[in-house]
Amino acid sequence: MIASNHAVRLGLRAASRNPELAFWRALLDQAASLLSLLPVLLAALFVMGALDADLLSFGRTLLALGWPTLGGVAAALCLSFVAGIGFWAGALPLLAADIELDRRPPSGNFALLAGRGFARVFSSGLLAQLLSLLVTAGLGLALVAGLARFAAHPSTSRMAAIALAVALAFAMAVFVDLLTKLWMLRAAAFGEGPSAAFGSAAQLLSARLGQGVIVSAAFFLLELIAAAVSGGLAGMFSGPALLEPDTAAVAIIPRIALGLAFAAVFSWLEVGKMAALAASACDAEGLLGPSSPPPDSRVEPHSAERVIEALPVEPIIEALPAEPVIEALPVDDEHSVGNEHQHAIDAENADEDADDS
Repeated sequence: MIASNHAVRLGLRAASRNPELAFWRALLDQAASLLSLLPVLLAALFVMGALDADLLSFGRTLLALGWPTLGGVAAALCLSFVAGIGFWAGALPLLAADIELDRRPPSGNFALLAGRGFARVFSSGLLAQLLSLLVTAGLGLALVAGLARFAAHPSTSRMAAIALAVALAFAMAVFVDLLTKLWMLRAAAFGEGPSAAFGSAAQLLSARLGQGVIVSAAFFLLELIAAAVSGGLAGMFSGPALLEPDTAAVAIIPRIALGLAFAAVFSWLEVGKMAALAASACDAEGLLGPSSPPPDSRVEPHSAERVIEALPVEPIIEALPAEPVIEALPVDDEHSVGNEHQHAIDAENADEDADDS
């Protein structure tokens, strides 16, 4: 199993290798926020136009704008949800492929993957969103009921029970958030249906709950740092504008640019978190081979002894040629000349012995 810090590192690396995903996610978030504010701004314009009329007409205007405004906000939320589902249907398979291949996937596959997996991710994302809303509503009602009973009959035990309920609600919120993200991940990256994706996500979360919590805590800390930097820089532009109203209009432009820049940063962290969860899921499926070991792996102190034991046990002398080594050596010239002279003398003596006989 990969380490939690290695999963975070893989997620940030995948998000950095695919920066267009964070860019498009930031544009979707900003467009969704602006789209949800349009019905409210339009209703505010109608209300301002009815201020000059009598009180009866003003009341009728407020009553007439209630349901259309709520319908416009609901339609904007639905459009933003569908756009987000389409984005994750194409982004999650690319992030999983980036982590599995350890390189950027080929370009031009986002629209194809989004079109193929939109139905699965939409059904899984809708069910996950409903589950999150139900759990949030249940926890909220339980806390409200506990606070009401504490207000009616305050006691130390009820205060401790409320504190324990708040801690459990926070833990349940983290658990449900991880479950919904893994649910969408399994449906988008592994091509599973809603029921199969939920079962696989629950099994993965139960097996690697600690790793998921560490990944969530790491990215939450990074988001806090980014939010602190964003708030500090925004205060630098807003502070002088509060003291000098004439420069307030000029300070709006840098604040908009700063908001867009940090929207991209937060989107990059969100994409990195989903990629880190994808790394954990790929490792659980055995898709991360031995070519991607944790970078902090070190050689054990006794590994040299095992390397020595791995050498062949046969004597090295057995690998030498069988014939004597001296025969393979070159012969000097002077020795060769002396040997030829001796052979000539021996041949003359043999001839003389033959004549005498």
